[in-house]
Amino acid sequence: MSMQEMIAAVRADAVVGQGSCSVIDECYEDAELAQALDDAGAGTVKSALAWARSTDRLFREREQEVRAEMF
Repeated sequence: MSMQEMIAAVRADAVVGQGSCSVIDECYEDAELAQALDDAGAGTVKSALAWARSTDRLFREREQEVRAEMF
């Protein structure tokens, strides 16, 4: 599976892709996403999506913790 195919799949995903307002959508340029996927050892679309959704979930959980501590 090529890196471009994995990036395209992540960008097209309804949960973390373009227009989702996820941390992946808002904070990762394609080159950064490619590096993160490579660092994570993603070699398939399935593993790339699993990494992206997991990463987004961790950021959302941390955001909720911070908000809870603020109020």
